[in-house]
Amino acid sequence: MTRSKRRFFVALMYASYIAIAILPGVARGQSGLLATLGFTATGVAGILLFGCWLALTGLLHEYGFPGDHRLFTSRDERQTAVRHRAFVRAYAILAALLCAACVYSAIAFDAGFWIPDAGARHPILFGLVFLTASLPSAVIAWTEPDPA
Repeated sequence: MTRSKRRFFVALMYASYIAIAILPGVARGQSGLLATLGFTATGVAGILLFGCWLALTGLLHEYGFPGDHRLFTSRDERQTAVRHRAFVRAYAILAALLCAACVYSAIAFDAGFWIPDAGARHPILFGLVFLTASLPSAVIAWTEPDPA
């Protein structure tokens, strides 16, 4: 698969998460057909999210992520180094996001900005867990060159 297709899957996967986080809140404020369309779009976004995640992990199985118990006969030092770099980059991205969230929450309390209510906390927590699980694969899919 080419780099542009892998990047498309990564972008679609994270766009689907954003749709899952936003669409139910919008659909709850509607009635009838609009609510049905909103919840249906949420379901489609969930299927897209899961499908993109499966496609990316299937494409990147040769790098041998933890928890994957298949035999990796083709993993060499380069693949191991790529995997370790992906974990380092993913950790840096997650640390930056968490630091930004902490700074925002400290400022938001004093300045009266929007603070997540009970309905928004679950999608945010799911997003954090989802980022933790998917970011190393997404980093590899985004940065690896096309296969020769």
